[in-house]
Amino acid sequence: MTDNKKVWLYKKMKKRQIKILFMFLIFIILMWVLSCDNPFLKDKKSEGYENQKPETYLFLHFKSDTLMVQDTVMQGNTPVLIEDTVITSLDTTASKQTIHWWGEDQDGEVVGYYYKWNYQDSPTFTTDEYATFYVPIRQQYDVFEFEVYALDNDSALDPVPARLSFPVFNSKPAITFRNKSNPQANPDNPNGISYTFTTRTFVWDALDPDGNETVMAILWALDDTTEWNIIDRTHGVLPDFITLTNEHLTEGYHQFFVKAQDIAGAESQTIMFPDPKDNNVPNFWYVQEPRGSVLLIDDFAQDQISKGTQKVYTDVLTELYGENGFSVWEIGSTFGDNAINRENALPYTASDIVANMSYFDKVVWFSHLGRPHISEAGLSITKYVKNGGNIFISNGNEQIPDTTWTFTSIDSVYRLNPSGRLLPGVKVMANFDESVDDELTLELGQLIGNRVSALVSGKEEGVASVFNMEHPDSADVVVPYNGTPCVAVHYAPSYIEGQSIYFSLPLHYCYGRNNIKQVLEYILNEVFEN
Repeated sequence: MTDNKKVWLYKKMKKRQIKILFMFLIFIILMWVLSCDNPFLKDKKSEGYENQKPETYLFLHFKSDTLMVQDTVMQGNTPVLIEDTVITSLDTTASKQTIHWWGEDQDGEVVGYYYKWNYQDSPTFTTDEYATFYVPIRQQYDVFEFEVYALDNDSALDPVPARLSFPVFNSKPAITFRNKSNPQANPDNPNGISYTFTTRTFVWDALDPDGNETVMAILWALDDTTEWNIIDRTHGVLPDFITLTNEHLTEGYHQFFVKAQDIAGAESQTIMFPDPKDNNVPNFWYVQEPRGSVLLIDDFAQDQISKGTQKVYTDVLTELYGENGFSVWEIGSTFGDNAINRENALPYTASDIVANMSYFDKVVWFSHLGRPHISEAGLSITKYVKNGGNIFISNGNEQIPDTTWTFTSIDSVYRLNPSGRLLPGVKVMANFDESVDDELTLELGQLIGNRVSALVSGKEEGVASVFNMEHPDSADVVVPYNGTPCVAVHYAPSYIEGQSIYFSLPLHYCYGRNNIKQVLEYILNEVFEN
């Protein structure tokens, strides 16, 4: 082997040794590195994410008060008056407050709110963002505080609520008579007289801007306002009416006063009936004490000026009972601007209608042309009859009974005279008792010039037809009907104490035999006494 070849082999072996040594060193270093902590590979523990609590905001809208101020400035030698409007701050508010609120949450959503007034023991939860409150004002001036907290979807509550303070001044209550509960006067003619018997109900509405529940009492007086009677709120209920009776009312002119008082002692304005300053109501109220045992109800307003029809009845009743043996009640009309006797319209409350009739054992009610009030008073008549009263009604007006006519038993009606004419001379046959029927049979003394009704009576026990029209075959005049239609129904079932007779012709036209007095006397003193 040559020397050159030996040198080459030596160098090659040397390089291999160096390479092996280098790889070994790298292996050693790698193992050392792996056995050490690597700051780049170190596990870091999570510190978590803390929920952000919501925040709450309030908004109150109020109407600012304005104040007009004046000042004088000089322009040269001339003084000039300057006016300006100043908007005042929120010094006081009403007890009724509408408050708006909202919440914001940076990492979630607001799901509800808790709110609380300083007079409440515990907060109230709601999902609404506004509400109207009536703060319970108990004195002329008070301060109330309101706070609200937002709640987020992680049940976190705003630690600092939104707050508002309300300086509240008590508002006076107000009171008005219930619409149409007092009789009205014709336009620009308030000088009429409203007549009642010794029962009169007054109805009112008491309100308060601080909440109607803060009205605690009604004060009323009759004629003299130096002393007031008090009606307190009882069990949370404030009465809205009072019925004056013969315990309070005597014969003569009277005036009623009423006002409201709230929990802080503030009083409303005083209202009154009659009110001399109110041209929409009559200026006078006169109370009549009931006289006698019979009441004559004049429901024929068109006759209440001349009183011709009324006189037919009063003449008969005077003969039967004397001048002080009966009373008269006129029911006026309410139709049209110049309605007749509007100030004596049918009472507003049914209880007054019942009370007026209940002063008497017997009632005679007549109506003819115009608009009678039998249906409006129907339930009151029923109550009167059920409680033992007796009533005779002559309604010479085509009128269809409705569901309020439970004081009688009429299945149906139809037109007796479709043309609107029923000639004088036709008889109205009585059907009470054979011994008196001929004497009580009536006859038309003059033409009936309006449509009237024939009646089909009910079939129940205690119901009977007591007047029927004369048969056409026996009539001396031409009649517009067939057969013998019923025109009067007697209603006296055993399950009620009183009784009624409903007559569908104008009795005051039935004077052809001059026996109206005998018919009324028999009905009042014989039928109604049994």
